[in-house]
Amino acid sequence: MAAVVETEWNIKARSPVCQVTGRLFAEDEVFHTLLLEQPEGLQRLDWSDEAWQSQPQPAGMLSCWRSVFKPDPPAPVEAVTREDAESELRRLLENLRPENEKCAYLLALLLERKRILKARQKIENGGRKCVVYEHAVTQETLIVPEMDFKLSEVDALIAEMNQNGGMVFRVNVPVELAGDGAAE
Repeated sequence: MAAVVETEWNIKARSPVCQVTGRLFAEDEVFHTLLLEQPEGLQRLDWSDEAWQSQPQPAGMLSCWRSVFKPDPPAPVEAVTREDAESELRRLLENLRPENEKCAYLLALLLERKRILKARQKIENGGRKCVVYEHAVTQETLIVPEMDFKLSEVDALIAEMNQNGGMVFRVNVPVELAGDGAAE
């Protein structure tokens, strides 16, 4: 039975530039990847076709392959940045009015989903159900009234937040969830 060698593979991702010429790869350009064995571990190099043709093979080359460059897809645009949602929630909680409670709860849910806030417990405060949140970084405690609303109301809440707070964002609710179910 062959011995299993545990090796940590720390190979970097494809580079967007030729590491010989420093030129950016164009979309659909052919490039070559070289995998080299170095004393500090494996090293990946990405070379343009011109560099591959003109340069000698480096010492310690374990493998090489040819690929077609496809640029990385653009990063998805967040419906709302964490900073905007957090600052808007703080603004609403400073002087919470009954007409803003659903918006505050929706923002708290969004920040919980983004792991900015952690729901610690549910309490009754003055006969009302509230959720005690802890900020993941600062450990601040935020108490947000728990609201029941239907997913079909989310669009109206977003429009209200965009109009009242000057905040512009959207939330995409899957069609199969946009029925009459209450938010959890």
